[in-house]
Amino acid sequence: MSTVDPIAERRAKRLRRAGLPRVLAGAVVAGIAQLGAAVCFGLAIGGVVEMLRSGVTNSIFADQDPMADGFLGVATMPVLFIVGTFGLIVFAATTRHLVDLYRGGEKQPVLQTPATLWAIAAGVALSARSWSDPLAVGTKADPVFHQDKSWSTFGWVMYRADIWLPALAVVIAVLMSLYAVKHNRRLRAQIADRNRLLTAGRQVPGQITNVAVRTSQNDQGQRSVVGAEVVVKFTDLQGTERWVTRQAQDRSAVPTTDAAVVLFDPQRPDADDLIFVSFTPDPLPGDWIGTIA
Repeated sequence: MSTVDPIAERRAKRLRRAGLPRVLAGAVVAGIAQLGAAVCFGLAIGGVVEMLRSGVTNSIFADQDPMADGFLGVATMPVLFIVGTFGLIVFAATTRHLVDLYRGGEKQPVLQTPATLWAIAAGVALSARSWSDPLAVGTKADPVFHQDKSWSTFGWVMYRADIWLPALAVVIAVLMSLYAVKHNRRLRAQIADRNRLLTAGRQVPGQITNVAVRTSQNDQGQRSVVGAEVVVKFTDLQGTERWVTRQAQDRSAVPTTDAAVVLFDPQRPDADDLIFVSFTPDPLPGDWIGTIA
């Protein structure tokens, strides 16, 4: 039993940590570690493709073993995959958590994903530069029984994987970067509108009329709440009832009561992108949810 509201305590703790230099330093360190893990993951991807490439361009009797060429021998690829995969999971979550603390719960721009994809592309490119050439171009040379075979179409495709694989990784990173630029531009505009409305807008009580919970299921069949689609009703200054739908992006943001607070532009109450909802009384700036949750 406690005499302190746990929600209020968590909010106060977040406010105390917002803007602290050590929190920012931790986020930077975790972000650098995340990029390092992404490079390892890219190197592992390149190693797998090199192994496939060698298998279709060389005979099984060829004296080439991509698996044994790494700095840890045959253990190189498993180590890179383990470090890359678990490093990305752990450090990406840590970076996001620390950035969220530093920003006081303010919506985060999309930066981690494109940066990670560029790091993976760098790892793939570094790996491709170190691939061994086939024993003979166009032929699966058999140095033991001399039963050479011509490459198939797939063999020629894989032979050029040192070109198209890094290029594909770069294209994916570029597309994600373009999306991030567009998303972040919209997010900046939304934050600017919210800050303006906190001064010039109106706040009115709202009522939650529907909560459609989103869940995920693990390997054991257990379900957990990961967010919700929430419908809120409010009345504008002209007495018109309006309904707006907003997304609660994680379990902690799902409302536990039917009360909400609505911030809107009294001059344009019908503009959906100028309506913000909070499920927390006395909300902080980062508690307001707009069209970009």
